[in-house]
Amino acid sequence: MGALLALASAACYGIVDFAGGLLSRKAHFAVVTFFGQIGGLLLALTAVLVLPAEAVRATDVMWGALSGAGSAMAMHFLNRGLSRGAMSIVIPVSAVTGVALSVLCGVLFLGDRPGSASASPCPRCGSSPAGPAPAASPAAGRGPVRRRWTG
Repeated sequence: MGALLALASAACYGIVDFAGGLLSRKAHFAVVTFFGQIGGLLLALTAVLVLPAEAVRATDVMWGALSGAGSAMAMHFLNRGLSRGAMSIVIPVSAVTGVALSVLCGVLFLGDRPGSASASPCPRCGSSPAGPAPAASPAAGRGPVRRRWTG
């Protein structure tokens, strides 16, 4: 069940990132973020009703609320970037930064210690396509790209 929920979560994030990027070019990015967070909250509340937990502690609710606030802030900045820049650059940079921040917070605040698998070069391969993306962009060196999505 955990793998299925993780797959559904990844699919939702991908769809929301893409749709939010397109909508942020037509409407103000803060409005897009607000309605995206309302939709996420409704989806989470539906999941709570359909998949009830055996026991919920106050710390679970606190971590969930903190996660929601962090996701809202991240989506705000992501949609801001997508409203002004190229999606092919903003999304990979955002993804790599999000993973790095999660690992850093885990190490600094929760005492996590990455295992030997993280020392191999394979986990770092995911960030390699993001490296040459800015240089390969046709707008490299010409400032922010303003494009209109015409549907």
